[in-house]
Order: sequence, then structure tokens, then C-alpha cells
Amino acid sequence: MTDDEMVAGRGSEQVRPQSASMSGPGSSSPNPVGSAVFAPAAAASSSDNLSQLRELLVAADVATIIIGIDGIVLDVNDAGAKLFPSRSLPDDPDDGREMIRNVIDQVPKQLFLDPEGGVWNGEIDLGLSGALSTVYETTVLVRHDPTSASGGFVGIMCRDVTDERGRATEFMHLLEHDPTTGLLNRPAAIERTANALRRINEDGGEVAILLIDIDRLRDVNDALGHEVGDRLLSSTARRLATAVRPNDTIARIGGDEFVVLCYAVPDSAVAMELADRVRRALTGRLTIKQLELDVSVSVGVSITDEEIRAASPESGAVQLLSHADTAVHSAKQAGRARTAIFTNELRGRAKVRTELASSLSKALREGQLHVEYQPIFSAVSEQAEAAEAFVRWNHPQRGRVEAAEFIPVAEETGVIVPIGEWVLQQACATTRQWIDDGVIGQRFAVHVNVSRLQLANPSFVNRVVDVLREYRLRPRQIVLEAREATLLGSDTDEVIRSVRALRRVGVRVALDNFGTGSNALSLLTDVGADVLKLDGSLALPSGASEADTRVVRALVLLAHALNMEVVAERVTGLEQLRRLRAAGCDLVQGHLLGRPCAPDQIRTQMEL
Repeated sequence: MTDDEMVAGRGSEQVRPQSASMSGPGSSSPNPVGSAVFAPAAAASSSDNLSQLRELLVAADVATIIIGIDGIVLDVNDAGAKLFPSRSLPDDPDDGREMIRNVIDQVPKQLFLDPEGGVWNGEIDLGLSGALSTVYETTVLVRHDPTSASGGFVGIMCRDVTDERGRATEFMHLLEHDPTTGLLNRPAAIERTANALRRINEDGGEVAILLIDIDRLRDVNDALGHEVGDRLLSSTARRLATAVRPNDTIARIGGDEFVVLCYAVPDSAVAMELADRVRRALTGRLTIKQLELDVSVSVGVSITDEEIRAASPESGAVQLLSHADTAVHSAKQAGRARTAIFTNELRGRAKVRTELASSLSKALREGQLHVEYQPIFSAVSEQAEAAEAFVRWNHPQRGRVEAAEFIPVAEETGVIVPIGEWVLQQACATTRQWIDDGVIGQRFAVHVNVSRLQLANPSFVNRVVDVLREYRLRPRQIVLEAREATLLGSDTDEVIRSVRALRRVGVRVALDNFGTGSNALSLLTDVGADVLKLDGSLALPSGASEADTRVVRALVLLAHALNMEVVAERVTGLEQLRRLRAAGCDLVQGHLLGRPCAPDQIRTQMEL
């Protein structure tokens, strides 16, 4: 470092010749306090300058000292006397002289060598050797005057900003870190990823992101409380730190999501190995507050490719995280507790899902949706006793979009709520029309599927009652169908309250796709329902054994004991129909009996 460079110091240091420091209080100095005190008028002599400065010393609330170029202290205020307890700078050091030298040593030598002098502003550390850091915001003015006895003067103003800088550092820490786990937060993780992309050619290899999603954390929060959930998050952060490589970066970016930023990864195979190692480390039984929890995680992996390398670091970081999010979504769809890596195939699926999500609201507004009805028959009388409403979507470009494709997207985006309300409205209107036209009797019921988001809405029950009144229907003429996942997902308490309230007002509730989940039997007693719909995989399909028949018969007996009707879904063969009748099923539904059709075509399918 040359004499023209700063010897030490921090912050926004500036060296300016005296002419730049004489613009008075209105100058653009980064230290306005220093400029106000140390900016004498250009035409003033040294003695005039000193006289003006002395008038300000008493009023100044910062440590201020004026020293002659010859080293003699010309003046000092009370705060300055405490910080610099010295009257001159002879060869023998004391604390005060050491402090002054400490200041001068951290100021660019150019300031003292330039015949015109100048002003310097910056931050310096006045902590003595072995002491804690003490940061001062400092202004130094140098004025040379060969006509004066002292040869000119050096003015020093120091304001202690240690606490301010400490608070600023603490504030920055809070801005960048998650308060629950102490890990980096989402913005900080994206910034670190962008920095890694800037250095990717220097570091070698690829940059990879592992996005870890704790499976069913919401269920833990709902069932055991957020304190247990927070402890699970903290425990996950600690275990994650022991599972990753030393140089990897860990962050928590959302409620149940963590990120591992991996540097210098050779290829995608290594990234998958790291992800599997993390998944195994976080999976298993954990004891929190004497409660044993079976914990699993799903992991999505993304790694840099040509597209991300070509993008700006900031854009590439966001894309990399988005790709990992798509991958973890795929892992959860495949059954959770899995690892998935982002591929071009997933990219295509994600694009389709994004396009569907943006089109769904428009579809409802522009009349692209319609409702079809499939009759449900009595297994005994062979008469149609009900019909199930199915929403259909005719996309203007893609044609017919299957419900299995767009309903999950609607549930994720929340569009399922207005769609579900519209289907309920249409089903009630159609039921009223059928009754008025004599197509069905008063005992006929229409089944309508409802989502978790609808049932979790406190106003849903009132909305159902209002629609029934609007179309002059009795509560028993509507059956609301809910899947197991709908009744056991997050917001379980709100969902169960709605189910019980609906049943109290006389609206029947059906447990749909029964037999596809591990909690199916507990739903019969814990939640309660009026109708049990056996999933097609359980309703004695082709190839079913005699043991399968006995299982169905036992389920029918159990449902009847709980005053529930039993509907067998996806009936496609005559032998299957015969066996379901023999097993005691009350109602049957499937393509063998009647396919979904428009409301005006239902009459032709009313009889077997």
C-alpha cells in the first residue's frame, strides 16, 4: 500500500483537498457533522479558522481535538479530553498520544503531504491492542499554514458508533436468518446461490440445490401444537447440519422446507447421492417432549444446466430453486419419503400445470366448464336412485381436459373453491329441473364432490343451506362426497366441524374412494358419514378372489351397523355386479350401468 492509499479504516472513506472541503454546511460530505465543524471559509486565515472552531468545541457533543502541525494540542473539548488525554505529542507515548497516533495512522498520508490539506471521513477502530473493537465515525481536517507558529492544524472529530454498528449487525443477522432454526432464510439462500453461480467457472463442477420438505408437518402442528412443530424444525436443522458436506450451505426457506446449496458437484448422480444421504439422515423416529414422531422427508434436486448458466446469476438462482420445487412436488406425488431430480420431462409437466392454473379461472368465467351426471342404481330394485355430478372442461385449444389432470391443479391454486361452489349450484338447479319435469322423484339424490378447502371454510355449511333453499330442495336430496385425504389433511378440525354441521341439518355425507388409504377404517367412527363408496379396486373387480368377496361382505356389514349405505363404484362386468349384490351392497355405479352424460340425456339411462 502506497502513501497515497489509506493505511487502515473502514466505511466510506474519502480524501478531499481543502478546496473541496470549504463549501460550507451545504456541501455533500458523507459526514455532515464533520463538514459543519471542519469546513472553514476559503478566505479565512488559520487564526480565524481556529477562532471559529473553538466556538464550536463547547457545543459539539462528539470528541473533538485540534492539534498543531507541530504536534501541540491547541484545543480540545470535554469529550475529546476523555478520549485523547494528552496536551502534546512528544516522543514518550501515553494513552492519549497513542489514541491520536491510532487515528492518524488510519488516515491516508496524502492528506498530510498535500500542501493544500483536505478532509477525510470514515470509520476507524480505536480499540487498543487486546481490547474489544471500538468503532468511531471520524472526520479529520488538515490545514497547512506556513505563516502560523504551529505550521497549520489538524482537527479530529470522533463519534462512538460501536453500539449503532452492533445493532446494525444484529439487524442484518435477523434480516438474513430464520428465527426458529437460526439458519439462513429464503432471500439469503437465493443470494448465496447467485454468488455460487458467479463463481461456478472458478470453483469447477456444478451448483446443485436440494429442497427438503418435511412430510405432514402441518398434521404435527394441528395435532400436537406449534411448539412441537417448532422443535421438530430445530431438530431437523441440527440433523441436517451433520448430514451435509462441510462447505455446503443450509437454509430454511418456508414453513416445512429446507434448502441445501451444494458447491462443486461433479454431476447429477453425485447430487442424487447427496440427496439420498440427507433423506436417510432425516427419516426415522424422533422423540419430542416425550412424544414419539415418525418423521420422513421428500427431497427435490436441481443442478445447473446450460439454460441456468446462460441466465444472470440472480435469475439462475431463482430458476434453480424453482426446479428443485418442481422436483420435490413430484417426489410427494409419488408417495412422499422419496427423492426426485428435475428433468426435462418434469419441466414439461410443470409448464402444463402452470398453463392450466392460469386458464382455470378464465374457464369458469367464460363457460368452458359443464357438468355431466352418472346414474347410481339400487342393487336390489335396479332403479336409479341417485346420480353423481362430474365437472368437465372443454379447453378452447386442448379440447377435453380430464378431471384427474385439472382438479389437483385447482386444489393447489385454490380455484377449486369457486369451481366447487359453481358445481353445487348447477347440480341443485338441475335436480330442481328434473323434479319439475317429472324425470325423478322426491327421494332421488344428487352426489356432489367437495374439496378440503371448501369444507374448511367456516361459511361453507351456510352456503349449502342457502343453495338448497334457493332451489327448494330437501337436505337429503344432496349428498356431498369427500375423499379420505380431504377429511384427514390439514385443517382437520374445521373440516370435521363442517361435516358434522352438514349432517345435523340433514345433508348426507359420503366417504368416497373408501379402501384406498391407511386410515379408512378410523374415518367410519372418528368422523362419521352416511354413505360409504367402495373404491373400484375394492369393489370385486375382474379377478377378485373369494377372500376379496368376504372382505367386501364384512365391510358392508360394518357399514350397515353404523347406519351407512354402501355404494360400489366402477362396476364394469355382470359377474362383478352379481357378486356385489350377493355381498349386500345397496347401490352400484359404473360404465356397465350408465356413463356420465348431459342433464337432458339422463332419462335414457334411468333403468337397468
